[in-house]
Amino acid sequence: MKLSSLLHPALVKCGMVATSKQEALAELVRLLVATQSNLSEPELLQALAEREKLGPFSMGKGVAFPHARTEKVSDFTIVLGTSPQGVDFRAPDGHRVKVAILFVIPKKHSNLYLQALAAFLNVLSVEANLQRVAEAKTPQEIMGILDTLSGRPREAAPLESNGVASIVTGTPLAKAIEALIAARVDALPVVDPEGNLVGEIGAGTILQLGVKEHLLALASSASLQGGLGLEQALRQHADTPVEAIPGLVSPNGFKTVQEDESTLDVAVRLARGGGRGIYVLRGRKLVGIVTAHDLLRKLGR
Repeated sequence: MKLSSLLHPALVKCGMVATSKQEALAELVRLLVATQSNLSEPELLQALAEREKLGPFSMGKGVAFPHARTEKVSDFTIVLGTSPQGVDFRAPDGHRVKVAILFVIPKKHSNLYLQALAAFLNVLSVEANLQRVAEAKTPQEIMGILDTLSGRPREAAPLESNGVASIVTGTPLAKAIEALIAARVDALPVVDPEGNLVGEIGAGTILQLGVKEHLLALASSASLQGGLGLEQALRQHADTPVEAIPGLVSPNGFKTVQEDESTLDVAVRLARGGGRGIYVLRGRKLVGIVTAHDLLRKLGR
């Protein structure tokens, strides 16, 4: 599959006039609406706005993939626009977007758009490649550049979730610390006995607990030497279940996704705020975790 086979010259805009994200989205949508009379610009922009609530469209490094699903299209459609000076998409990494690729996906979509996303990412994640595309003068030139750079695009793997270590409610703090050390991670999910995700416990939060107890002991001690050491402060709670220690288990602040959601949706959520990983749920039950590294490895196969 060549990337040019997914593009039509009429749906490629070199040098967008847009100076803002909303103007860029409207410019891309107008290109598509001009070729398909059954589509409505307001409806597509609304669908894009709803999708963006899940996270920013920019994948960082100067490229954005705004996307929306609609029953008004029967085939997966791509609109590509370039901006050599860049457009502010409020990207997580702060980079201005030089290439914006609009995906319009049928409600009953195939995995073609996942393959397309992987192929575009493989090419445009390299700054020199991005700059070549952004500075191209014609749609035909862009299509030729993409085909030359991509060679044989790799197929994207379906979303898979790795198993994840977890801490069950009722686990004493001492055992939770051992689990964090053994897993060599900064945080672990906390689940109930049925495996439902109830929160997350982090190394930083545990340290905050120790520092707080240490300072309280110092404040109530007659001398600095009389206070508890940091290690002793934590040992006071060694046998206390993690969920019984106020503020230790965070019920929010981490990302989740249902196991049947697409790779693209997961990528968008991970891109939001540069998340280190996302917990995969089946209903409320924790079934795995996907990290940004896992996702890139799957897209790059």
